[in-house]
Amino acid sequence: MTPERNLHRLLSSIAPKRHTGVYLFCEVPSGGVPEGIDPQMTFREGDTTTVVVEEDQAEAAGLAGELPSVWITLGASSDLAAVGFLAVITARMAAQSISVNVVSGYRHDHLFVPVAMAEDAMAVLSSLEESHQSIEQLLSSGIDRLCETVEIRPATFEDAQALSELWERSGLGLGSTDVVPEMQACLRLYAELFLVAMAGATLAGSVWATYDGRRGWVQRLATDPEYRGHGIGSALLAEAERRLAGLGAKKVNLLIEPANAPIAGFYRRQGYESDDLLFMERFLPSSADAPGEVRQG
Repeated sequence: MTPERNLHRLLSSIAPKRHTGVYLFCEVPSGGVPEGIDPQMTFREGDTTTVVVEEDQAEAAGLAGELPSVWITLGASSDLAAVGFLAVITARMAAQSISVNVVSGYRHDHLFVPVAMAEDAMAVLSSLEESHQSIEQLLSSGIDRLCETVEIRPATFEDAQALSELWERSGLGLGSTDVVPEMQACLRLYAELFLVAMAGATLAGSVWATYDGRRGWVQRLATDPEYRGHGIGSALLAEAERRLAGLGAKKVNLLIEPANAPIAGFYRRQGYESDDLLFMERFLPSSADAPGEVRQG
């Protein structure tokens, strides 16, 4: 099987397999693995070696191990140079307060999670796989084969300029000087909720979701005009919703400015409804403003 780099294909084929037995992390002198020990993993750290072995082997050898864990193998054949695969998985585990230790083999990735969290970890992996299988179906239903090459991944600071240009072309102008500081604030909280869609080397779409502990919010959903009509916006929104649900959000809100009112039809097709609310806002003074000065906009 050819190793895969495409993030969505990897996430849609996680195929987690839980192995039998309980495994411990133990430390032994380098070169001094005891007789009778058949480690599942070894890693040399200076003058000691970390070994992951089955619990009964560790006890028989008198090794004091830590973190009794279940071993889960991910069936996806991930390329060692694949970007974002394990980051998405560990972020989703963290959102559910599941500790996970990752080991990457030549062909597959392996997770060691505490025994008490094994069922929850398998549920997270299965849910993640199912959600990305749905996205793969959305992307493959486009007008041509463009969307088969689209990759949705978390945004990085290196995307700031391309995002600024995308939003300008999409009528969601945000000054380029504002993008990086706002990204910094967002990525500190929930980096996995700020997503971009890449068509090859081109940043073709974005969605910027946030979570306040009760509701999810969606903003900056945009598709480059040249890439519209291929389901990219729908796929971005669906992925943002799934990630918000994974964090515990029961409801997703969004705001549409009057000048962008025609986009309401798109959201209605995605299941959103309008509500009669009184929206109020206040811009807080920044550190660069004079005392008592509130910026307008």
